[in-house]
Amino acid sequence: MQRRIRRSLFRSAAAATALGLLAAGAFATPAVAADEPVSAGITVPKVDNLSPDFINGVDVSSVIALEDSGVVFRDTAGQPADLFEVLADAGVTDVRVRVWNDPFDAAGNGYGGGTVDVARAIEIGERATDAGLRLLVDFHYSDFWADPAKQKAPKAWAALSVADKAAATRAYTAEALTAFASAGVDVRMVQIGNETTNGVAGVSGWDDMAQIFSAGSAAVRDVLPNALVALHFTNPERPGSYADIAKQLDDRGVDYDVFASSYYPFWHGTLQNLTSVLRQVADT
Repeated sequence: MQRRIRRSLFRSAAAATALGLLAAGAFATPAVAADEPVSAGITVPKVDNLSPDFINGVDVSSVIALEDSGVVFRDTAGQPADLFEVLADAGVTDVRVRVWNDPFDAAGNGYGGGTVDVARAIEIGERATDAGLRLLVDFHYSDFWADPAKQKAPKAWAALSVADKAAATRAYTAEALTAFASAGVDVRMVQIGNETTNGVAGVSGWDDMAQIFSAGSAAVRDVLPNALVALHFTNPERPGSYADIAKQLDDRGVDYDVFASSYYPFWHGTLQNLTSVLRQVADT
């Protein structure tokens, strides 16, 4: 199958949630706050003339935890409203939800960040689908945040060999996506790992990482063949980094559709550079 390389910019966690709420003109206020919510005074201007297939996405992974803590989301008129409907009304097309294998300690306390396991992610996905939004499922293959500095294997996989971790990745991904499908969630894209520049699921080195990527991708193809498979990296400002990553994946025959990049302007260089390095990946 011909590989389709697409560019996808999703901010992670709180940054994306905050941006999405501001772009939608929504307010988050405590349930006991004053009757009149106070605007943050920050807006994100609408970008006109986007291509019809542009994905306008927001990470909403913490929504249930926020609501449980008393947060009330409001529409542009300041009235209490469902967050997903507010986002849909503002032109958002997709939401992302990060998924951790077992985000709880031995006493059953959640690690935070929304404490999103598969069950909670499905609940979020159902609400998104009901509002007409599509879903990006972001599997971290960890029990908490995975990023370039930490790619810790889930507790249950810690002692496994690379081959066994790959098998566990395929089984876990397939089981989770089957549950999403059974719940009627409209999954557009599945992310195999989060900011996996230096590793994934406690595995490093391209030969071993490719086993994990391929296992996750195969599960997506098996369960949701119409969903896009995304691999997610960061630090596009490093000269030659993305070209090398794309080559490493190609040399090992990793099957994917979307070469996804984090992009925080403070750290990651100019948009011109981002465009250049991603276009090189797409064209080459």
